[in-house]
Order: sequence, then C-alpha cells, then structure tokens
Amino acid sequence: MFEPLVFGASFIISMALCMLFIARPNFLMSHEHMLRDLSARQAQHSRPTPRVGGIGIMAGLSFGCLVYYNDIGHDLLFALAAGAVVFWAGLHEDIYRNVSPRNRLFAAFLSGVLAIGVTGSLVPDLGLTEGALLEWVIPAVLITLLWSAGTCHALNLVDGLNGLSALYSMTASIGFITIAGQTGDTDIQIVAGLLLVSVLGFFFLNWPFGRIFLGDAGAYGVGHILAWLGIILVARNPSVAGMAILLLLFWPVCDTLLSILRRRATRRATGQPDRLHFHHIAVRTVAMAAGRRGRFDNPIATLLLVPFFSVPIGVGVLLWDQPIKATFALACFILLFMATYMFAVKYFASRQFRRVRRLAPALLNRKRSNFQVSPLSGTYMRETEVLDVRIFREAGKSYWTLQASAADNENVAYEGTFRTDVEAYDQLLKKA
Repeated sequence: MFEPLVFGASFIISMALCMLFIARPNFLMSHEHMLRDLSARQAQHSRPTPRVGGIGIMAGLSFGCLVYYNDIGHDLLFALAAGAVVFWAGLHEDIYRNVSPRNRLFAAFLSGVLAIGVTGSLVPDLGLTEGALLEWVIPAVLITLLWSAGTCHALNLVDGLNGLSALYSMTASIGFITIAGQTGDTDIQIVAGLLLVSVLGFFFLNWPFGRIFLGDAGAYGVGHILAWLGIILVARNPSVAGMAILLLLFWPVCDTLLSILRRRATRRATGQPDRLHFHHIAVRTVAMAAGRRGRFDNPIATLLLVPFFSVPIGVGVLLWDQPIKATFALACFILLFMATYMFAVKYFASRQFRRVRRLAPALLNRKRSNFQVSPLSGTYMRETEVLDVRIFREAGKSYWTLQASAADNENVAYEGTFRTDVEAYDQLLKKA
C-alpha cells in the first residue's frame, strides 16, 4: 500500500521545483515585486526572495495522488481538487499582486462550497451534540465553510517565519496520519503522508535561510488540504471528536482569531498587516535575549514556537475519541495562548526604550576616525518593537544624526539632525 519510492518521488519533485525557482527567481516572479516585499510591514526577510514554494508542494502531492488514485476515496479526491480555486487565487497574488485579501478569502470560501457540493461532506457535529446538527443543514454548512476557509486564511496569516508554516503543517500531517490509523482511513494516511514529504522538500530550502517562501498559493493550498483532511475524517467517523481535530488546527486558527480581536479593539482594518502576531513577538524575544539583532533570530524563533503548536496537536491525537476532554483541553490551550501573548506584550511594554546593549554598527564603528558614535546609541524596547538606535556625527562636525529602525527591518523609522546627542535622543522619545 505505502510505496517508499512514490513518497520519495513526491519529495524530490517538490524540492527540485523549489530549487528551480531559487536558481531562476525571475522565471515566475517579478524582481520589482520581490523588492517591494522587503518594505512590507510584516516582512521578516532582507533580500529579494521568490514566494512560489507552494507550486513545488502541490506538484509533489499531485504526483503522489495520481499514483494512488485507485486507493483514495472519491470524496477526499474531490475535496482536494476543489482547493484548486483558492490555490489559483493565491498564485495570482504571488505573481501579479492584484488579488486583495478579501478576494482571496472569498476564493477560500468558494473552494469550501465546491468541496461540500462535490463530496456532500459536512461536519455533522463536534462530538458534543450527538449528531444534532444533522437535523439542521444550514448550521452544518456554515460550520464546515468556516472550518475550511478559516483554516486556509489562518495558515496564510501565520506564515511569517522561515520554516514556521512548514513545520506546523508537517506536524499536523503526522497527527492526521496517527488518528486515521486508529479509524482505518488509509487514504487519509496516504494523502497526509504525501503532504508531509512534499512540504519537507520545501522545508529544507525555506529553513533556516529562507531561500524560497511558501507564498499565498502554498499557504492557502496547504490550509485547504489540512482543513479537509479533518472534515472528511470527522464526517466519515462519528467516533472522531471534532474538538480533537480542532486541536490539530489550533495554532493558526487561534493566532488568527487573536489578530482579528486585536485589530477590532484598536479600530484597525481586519485585513491590515502588522507586526503583532505571536511569531513577531517570538522574534523580538530572541533578539532581546541575545541583546542584539542577529542573522538567525528568525529561524531560532521558529524553533522556539515548536512546542506551542506541537503540544496541542499531540493532545488532539491522544484525545481523538474523547470529545469532552478534547473540549476542555482546547479551552485550556486558548486561555494559555492568550495569557502568554498578553504577558509577552506587557513585558515588552514595561521595557519601553530600555537599552539592552550598546550598538556599534560596522558603518559607525568607533575605530573609524571619521565618525563619532554617541553612547546613547543602542537597542531599545518600545512597546512590542525592538528599535536599533544610531546617534552619530562626522568627525569635526557639530551636528548629530539620529537614525532609528525596527530591529527586524532595515527601513529607517525616524531620522533627523540635532545640535546634541541628548537632544536627538529626547526627540526620539517624543516621536515614538
């Protein structure tokens, strides 16, 4: 049933295509668009990078599904095929940058509608109502659509660090393989296994150096697959607790719900990007612990987050047929997630503009005679941001120059010229 050569081929196809896009980044991507990505508010990278890794993943997965066509249930195959809509919308955005977040979300719902239509599969209940939702088609459809589109959109939002979405997706795939093994759904095991090795081929090129990104197509496509692995599994097996499957999807969904609540509370547009996702906090934590911004802050932050998404998945696997315990566990993880996030934000805010260590950039090295660096230069904490502050003047000049930029982005946030370094520092405090 499980042919190692097929899984190996899926891995190779995924990695080979990703390597092609790295070697020939302009093959599909516009260099101008890749440069523009560097200035995005949520950007974590510092060099033009192709964001079409999802093509390699889907190619590897599709190859495996074709080989195993006769072994995969039609309901699962049709559900996967319905994801082509949201994948195409995401790919169009990756290449042409002309698909708004609202339209991508609409495409995610459309894929969900198509999947329901061609499979007839709905989430009958979450393991708590003894099938009561079967008596009410509209609630069942709405829950299924929210499950499907919500997971797609959520995975795209948390795709902010090298390897983060890939590691999460592989861990969730292992969870589905394990639960499907308990229910005898070998086709779900096959698809989850193919997804695992295809994502792995991408992962080796995405982490730690971020040579290629998943892109909207990859994030939405993988999100759709994970969502429907769970929906089909629950629809086929009344013994599988829907709440346990939600534990497998906990990380992206919870972070997305938190971002929606956060933006609503601050009266900001729900689709407006920011640097306040949990993974952004993790990057700042790494930078603060090291006392400076480093090249490996991004990949190290990914490893820091592994327990946060893997533990709920492990608990979901253990409680796959225990809906009450799974519900309690889900509630506990939500509270723990919220408390950890609030503590982290408060922790950063309490260190508002406290200097971690003095900073001496290569450009302003004290050993160079043509620059004088003020002792007020350094790395400072401002609310949830880490700022690199440079206050310097040329030798023989009387005026000081202030430059301040976010620690995880080279773009200058504040800049000016002042009579003294103290005046420059005071002005920084006023502006920030």
